Formats: sequence, C-alpha cells, structure tokens
Amino acid sequence: MTPRGSSVIIGLWPWNRLTITINAGDANRKVERVKPTGEIVAVSGKRVVLTNLNKPMWIKEGITKGDMIQYYASIAPEMLKYSRDRPLMLNRFPHGVDGGKSFVQKDWPHHPSWVKTVNVEAHGQVKKIVRHVVCNDEATLVWLADMACVEINHFLSSGPDYEKHDLLLIDLDPHAPAGFEEAVEIGLTVHSALDHMNLRHLLKTSGHDGLHFLVPIVPKYDIEVIRRFAYLLGVLIEGLLPKIATTSRKENQRVGKVYIDYYQNGLFRTIAAPYSLRPTPGARASFPLKPETLKKKRIDPTQFNIRTVPDLVRKGRVVEFDFGDRQRLEPAFKELGVKPESSTSVE
Repeated sequence: MTPRGSSVIIGLWPWNRLTITINAGDANRKVERVKPTGEIVAVSGKRVVLTNLNKPMWIKEGITKGDMIQYYASIAPEMLKYSRDRPLMLNRFPHGVDGGKSFVQKDWPHHPSWVKTVNVEAHGQVKKIVRHVVCNDEATLVWLADMACVEINHFLSSGPDYEKHDLLLIDLDPHAPAGFEEAVEIGLTVHSALDHMNLRHLLKTSGHDGLHFLVPIVPKYDIEVIRRFAYLLGVLIEGLLPKIATTSRKENQRVGKVYIDYYQNGLFRTIAAPYSLRPTPGARASFPLKPETLKKKRIDPTQFNIRTVPDLVRKGRVVEFDFGDRQRLEPAFKELGVKPESSTSVE
C-alpha cells in the first residue's frame, strides 16, 4: 500500500509505458504519462523536468536514465528516512557510468526554487561557503536522478552544526583477494562488539564488496574522539582476526585483508546513503540488512541492485531503524578501557 501523500512511479521498463502517480493515497489522484523524450511532471506537488529518459546509463545492462529515475522514485520513502536533513555530495555521470568522465558535485548554485540547500563552511587552504543540496522530499530525489546523480552520498551530520557528527561509521573495505565473504566474517564480530557495548547500529552493504555500520551518536563529540573510537574498535577486531582484518593506513599491508577504515570519520566526509545506487557493473545498491542476515553467510552483494531492490521494498524486506535515537560514547569507551579524551594515537 502506498503511503498517503506520497508519489511513486508505477510500471516496469520501458519508459514509454510508465506513469507517475501523484499523491497516490488521495482519492482524487492525478496521473501524468511520461514520454521517453522527456516531460514536465508533478511529484509531491512540485514540477520536475525529466529529460533524455532513454540515455544509456549502464550500457551492458541496458539500463537507462529513465530506469534510474524510476528506481529512486520507487524507494524514496525508505531512503528519505535516512538522508533527510543531511548535506549531500553527488556523483554525477552525465554520459553514463560507462561513458568515462564523472564528477562529484557538492556546490549547487543553480537549482529549482523548491530544492532545499544549506551553506557549509569548507575548511581548506582557503575558507569558502559551499551550497549543498539537502534531499527531504521525493521531488528532490527525482530531480537529482534526472541530473544523472547515480551515487547519493550524505554527511555524517545533519546540522545545525555540521562539524558535530551524529553518525559514527565503521567501514569494512575488502582489498583483493579478500572480498565480501571476509567482510561478512568481520562484520559478525563488529556487530557482536557493538551489541556488547549497547550501541544500536544500522548495517548495510556498501554497494561494492564491503559493509557499513552506522551508529547514531549525540552530536557533541569532536571528530578526533569519534575517529578514536572507530580506531580502537578496529584494533580490537584486528587483534581477534589478524589474518583478515587490518587498520593499517599503508596500502601494501591491506592486500588480502579487510581494511577497517576509521579515517572515514572525518570532517565533511560522506558515505553512500542507504539505498543509493553505485556505479558498479549490475548497478548495485547500498542495501540495509538485519544483522542476523550475516549469520546465514549466503549473502551475495550483487543481489541488491536497481532491478531487485524496489521489489524487496514492496515486499516489506526493509529494516526499521531510527537515526534520531542518539547515543553517548562514554560507556562504550569505558568498555574499551580508555577515556574519550585520551591521547591514543590514530595515525
């Protein structure tokens, strides 16, 4: 059943048989047909211009920009639960994933008037104000898809102080010949450790061969404190599984192991949003999982993709998780035997 007041795209490929339904929960719903060449459509009461719907995005798989727009519209209610209020960095592929050149766009000086943006002060060699898009509604998500934003990455903070993260990330990144199987083995240990510390966490596939654990935290800690916790947890896991886990920053020491990338907990670093597509063969998605799924050890990350995820969502194969229930890190540091303000090195 479609939630009242939401907008979804109904139908299957190709696009010339698609319709967009606006406010599907309303009795007097409005339906507009979308032409393959492009159309102005209404999504959540906003006018969205869709263009070049037949543009190939994944050539081998026969996936078009219209297919990608349909994907993001169909999973919008679930995705928005997690990306809401978070500044975005968008990986755009104007010539398709196979078309070579792509670029990351974070500054959006030009956009429809109804798209929400926030100004974030970037700290580099020269301080500047960067205008980031914030995706709080389905219309914005559909617009981003039309702009060929394949990959939607969000901040680990939701403001108003974007230097205070409200998410802590444990990023498991396999280095060949290690792969998803090794990431799952380490993921089971990470899950057990976080559970032991009473830290609620969202688990998801990375969309590549890794896993992400997102821990909601009170937005009061300096980045160094958050990174220290991720590092110390990584060192603990490395000690338990030294043959397949590493926290080393040196590339040559990661070969054949899963890198526990604590450094992703950095100022203005981003993570692929839950349900975001990735520019991979097969158009994989970063898909939330129930931790007990790892115990089955029969997960294939390629099974979560642009064609399968909407059906999983329709069938209710979703994880219910609330980023708003934020947690303190002091008890977890105590479990690790250190204080948050200790001088533990994370070089």
